[in-house]
Amino acid sequence: MIPAIHEIHGHGQAIRPSVALLAMTDFAYQPIVSTTTLQVHGFEALARLPDGMPGVCDLLDQAACENVLRQVDLTLVRKAISKFAGFASAGTTRLFCNVDNRTYEGTPPTAAWLDDLIAGSGLGAVNLCLEISERNPVRSQANLRHTVEFLSAMGARIALDDFGIGTSGLHMLLTIEPNYVKIDRVFIDDLASSARKQAIVAKLCGLAHALGFLTVAEGVETESDFRMARDLGCDLAQGYGIARPTTHLGDLTMSYDRSFGTLAVATMAPRVAELLTPTPPILLDDPLLNAADAFKAAPELRVIPVTDPTGMVMGALLEEDIRRYLFSDFGPALLANKGAAPRVAQLVRRFPTGEAHGSIETIVNSYVAAESTCGLILANDGRYAGYLSNHALLRLAAERAVSTARDQNPLTQLAGNRGVARHIDEMLLQSGSRTLAFFDFDNFKAFNDTYGFAAGDRALMMFADLLREQEMTSGAFVAHIGGDDFFISLNHAEDESRVIIAGLCARFASDAASLYSASHRDAGGIHATDRYGELRFFPLLRVSASILHMPAARAHLTAAMVNDQLAAGKQAAKLAVSGVATVRLPESGVAALMEKVVDLR
Repeated sequence: MIPAIHEIHGHGQAIRPSVALLAMTDFAYQPIVSTTTLQVHGFEALARLPDGMPGVCDLLDQAACENVLRQVDLTLVRKAISKFAGFASAGTTRLFCNVDNRTYEGTPPTAAWLDDLIAGSGLGAVNLCLEISERNPVRSQANLRHTVEFLSAMGARIALDDFGIGTSGLHMLLTIEPNYVKIDRVFIDDLASSARKQAIVAKLCGLAHALGFLTVAEGVETESDFRMARDLGCDLAQGYGIARPTTHLGDLTMSYDRSFGTLAVATMAPRVAELLTPTPPILLDDPLLNAADAFKAAPELRVIPVTDPTGMVMGALLEEDIRRYLFSDFGPALLANKGAAPRVAQLVRRFPTGEAHGSIETIVNSYVAAESTCGLILANDGRYAGYLSNHALLRLAAERAVSTARDQNPLTQLAGNRGVARHIDEMLLQSGSRTLAFFDFDNFKAFNDTYGFAAGDRALMMFADLLREQEMTSGAFVAHIGGDDFFISLNHAEDESRVIIAGLCARFASDAASLYSASHRDAGGIHATDRYGELRFFPLLRVSASILHMPAARAHLTAAMVNDQLAAGKQAAKLAVSGVATVRLPESGVAALMEKVVDLR
């Protein structure tokens, strides 16, 4: 049991500073929402002391000096739970509470300890998520591991707070299996315009789905950062851009869909839906006997997804684990003992999880990254949506490979027209910084006629290699539309994208000069017959670029508008001395409508 304040210090003694501060502590609550729907997934409890008073960290440090840190810290958690219980929807959501890492020292927690935390609140362990702080190192890894295993078995959740800074790093994933990883705000702030941050966040989200936990983008303050976090794979988000913390429970709601503009409607790919295995999940607290019966009834079944009562994915039961249990000395007897029947929680394993509304490519990549031998669970905002077997995933991968090969340009092996169309459609559903460019060779016919098709192919391959290099280094989407037309899509800020594209043009012009004879290089070009049969001078090969910087909000745009603008820019680029022209699209639907009115006039 957690002692009451006077019990911590004894009757008749002077109240210690930490206790005085504890009595004045209030709590504010900030929503953690789904990035696809802005519906509430949970709330974080944030301790608040009156203005002018020391901070909560000072309170905990003072308690540590007085050797009462565990009692004070856990009393804070209990106060946060007790107040939150007054929220009308508290029982249908989850409360995230920070716990000082020094609290894990000493005697590990017990069921009585957890019961005392939530006593009288009407909430269960399933409504609680304890956040492992980054502020102080964990001195007892064994105690931490034991605590996490205990809380997970009781139905509570674990989150790694401020992941990526302090003590909350990748090494913690070797010690525990969290349910959530909260990506520190240093990686989220200005995410929409930082390619480096985007690369890091995308990798973290890929790792999370491979290991079966959810990611929370912390410190989201702008719509562009929110949308970019969503597009990169963050499952949840919190921050001032969604809602500020409030001490008034009446201000809390279960939906914050008015925080930002219209969200993209996420749906499962039809082919993915066709290949789902109809496998109903089993509850974490169900008797293990139920799972054994399910495997017996379906001999081909290898995996049963496991959820909590709210539908949140907790992992999976593997047929091999059940079989091993049944073949053990006491397994069958324990299953038959109704008074001490083992529960599903005893054998549940973490399981690779993919985003149900992700593209086929994203789902297949999640499977590959996880190196799973038993398939992939699909989830929507962490809730069970379906299960894909190995066979289904291999079919998806094979179909994708065939589709990709069919679409590739036979010379350069880059994506072709259909790949570009598909990419533009997907990009219009996303947000954040995005720059597109069409490339077209200048003076290519004259070069081809003079040096032959083999030399022309070498020039095309030369530029394709430059694009492929950019694809490898920055994650750009690149394509060979056909002939001497190429395409690139960059997720960098405007200025950086312009530098990259100008650099590609300059490098090609320099490299292409090596394809000419020394005399033609010295002359700066060749004399050849133009398309009208006239002999004239053609400068050395170069590539012109039509650059289109996409507006952050793109719901009002269509693929036709994008293609039309890029085509218009291509003509302007060929006339420009630099070989580069920039075009833009309207920032809103109203602006687009006005442009149509002007055109009609």
